[in-house]
Amino acid sequence: MIKRRLSSLQSQLISLLLALITVVWLVIVALVWRDASHEVDEILDSHLAQAAALLVVQQAQDLSEQERALDTPLLHHYAPRVMFQVFHEGRLSLRSANAPHTALIALTPNTPTGYQTMRFQDDDWRVFLTRGAEQDVTVLVAEKQSARFDVLNAVMRSMAAPMLLALPLLALCIWWAVRGSLMPLVKLSHLL
Repeated sequence: MIKRRLSSLQSQLISLLLALITVVWLVIVALVWRDASHEVDEILDSHLAQAAALLVVQQAQDLSEQERALDTPLLHHYAPRVMFQVFHEGRLSLRSANAPHTALIALTPNTPTGYQTMRFQDDDWRVFLTRGAEQDVTVLVAEKQSARFDVLNAVMRSMAAPMLLALPLLALCIWWAVRGSLMPLVKLSHLL
């Protein structure tokens, strides 16, 4: 009878500890997901802003050399996930090969600079809009939202895999610790 109670106590302790560890693990995964998502967005948004700044400077220098529209080639296998457009005095003067010939965002003098999310060709895109110093150059740089999600998933997979492998190891350690801790009671029950 006492042995059965000890076994039941052991099972209850192991179950309780495993449940608590699982809940803590899930909370940690959720917090890491939220923080990683924010950081991925910050990093990729800064890349959009830097690319736009380079295009503004480059366009200001090229305006004196030529006044014709150019399409840039897609040089990397991720290139279809990003696109850009450069407008000079309202006319498209430079664009990536996958960008449309019309502005991604309706351009008016009141169109705010900064980040927007918009839908284009059945995909959501994160768009950064900026203007040149003299306001005659407008640059739009965009990236597929799914690309950001892919980066976040890769980060989470690299973090979650070790954590998932740790759960069975923790379960084994908990079982061993609880069993070892209750061993004096088991011996006492045999003596009684």
